[in-house]
Amino acid sequence: MDKNLITHRIKDICKSFGFFKIGISKAEPLEKESAQLKTWLDENRHADMDWMLQSYEKRIDPVSVFPEAKSVISLALLYDTPYTHSDSPDIPKISRYAWGEKDYHKVIKKKLKEICKSIELFLAGTEIETKYYVDDGPVMEKSFAVKSGIGWQGKNTIVIDPEYGSFFFLSEILIDVELEYDKPIEDLCSTCSLCIQSCPTGALYDEYRLDANLCISYHTIENKKEIPDYIDLNNWIFGCDICQDVCPYNKKKFFTVDSSFFPKKSIFGKTREELLQMTEEEFNNEFNGTPVKRAKYERWKRNLKKK
Repeated sequence: MDKNLITHRIKDICKSFGFFKIGISKAEPLEKESAQLKTWLDENRHADMDWMLQSYEKRIDPVSVFPEAKSVISLALLYDTPYTHSDSPDIPKISRYAWGEKDYHKVIKKKLKEICKSIELFLAGTEIETKYYVDDGPVMEKSFAVKSGIGWQGKNTIVIDPEYGSFFFLSEILIDVELEYDKPIEDLCSTCSLCIQSCPTGALYDEYRLDANLCISYHTIENKKEIPDYIDLNNWIFGCDICQDVCPYNKKKFFTVDSSFFPKKSIFGKTREELLQMTEEEFNNEFNGTPVKRAKYERWKRNLKKK
């Protein structure tokens, strides 16, 4: 079957599951990106996320996790909603990607599983293999998204689409079929540095450079120890959207139609005191099946008390 025809059909299948943009790149080692990652790790910019160090060799080459891989299908799914955070200092904030009813990993993996089944059905008679990830495997999803033209990696290190902005999830499907490959798009950050200027902790210490040791998202989610006194959470208790909120490319406001990503009504708008009154059992019940559960109860309380 014609490679161009197969590629277009696969993209149509992906779009039918709600992904607004699909790009395809060759499954090959990331030479430039691997050097940048190594420098970042050597400088200890990853804080104590040692799993990144341990999976370095796999991260720089998708073939190391899937030897038969020939193509990487990168997919983008919107998660922003019409809801906005309160400006009240009494109402703490949860990052938009995490304030929903369901964990995006589960929502997207279900879609990817069905997409792979549909591709297999389309290519019936041809033995194919696939492997998919939703930022939970040793694959540099941002790098492949950039390679495949999903967007460029902005100065805040987040992938930005010129039309839709950056409030979207990335995922990828590795497939042992050679497809038509897309080209990267132009970096349009230009002279803008609003994200760097707006980062309250200096985590964005230079253009296209992030230090997790200073990042609010790292401290409210990954950090299992006490949060240093010099880190001001700026009212965030899980994640942080500041560098995306100020980005000019997020002004147009494109919203998801998937209610799974809409903020939980039982939590949205609650004050700090109300949230602090939750027992561990209530926390587990409230956030079961959501990204916030990852923080666990003790860290949740720590974040609420830190301010």
